[in-house]
Amino acid sequence: MRIQSLIVLISCSLLMLGCASKTERQFISGCKSGGIEGSTCSCIYDKLEDKYGEDGLKNNIYTLQQTESFQMDMVNTSYQCMKE
Repeated sequence: MRIQSLIVLISCSLLMLGCASKTERQFISGCKSGGIEGSTCSCIYDKLEDKYGEDGLKNNIYTLQQTESFQMDMVNTSYQCMKE
C-alpha cells in the first residue's frame, strides 16, 4: 500500500513538471541557480504570470531592456513570496 502511494505521488509530480511551459521551467531553473528555494521561485513566477499573462511575462523576461516597472514588480513579488 505504501509503495502504491509513493508511485502515485511520483507520477503526479512528474506530470505536473511536464505541464510547465518552457518559459516557466527556464525561469524557475534560473531562479533556483541564484540560491532561491524552488517553492519561492514558483510563487514568483505564478504571481508575475497572473499579472502579465504567459505571453506578457515571456516578452518581459526575454527582452534585453526590461522596463523599470517590470523590474520593480519582480522585486516586490520576490519579497512577498519569500515572506510566505
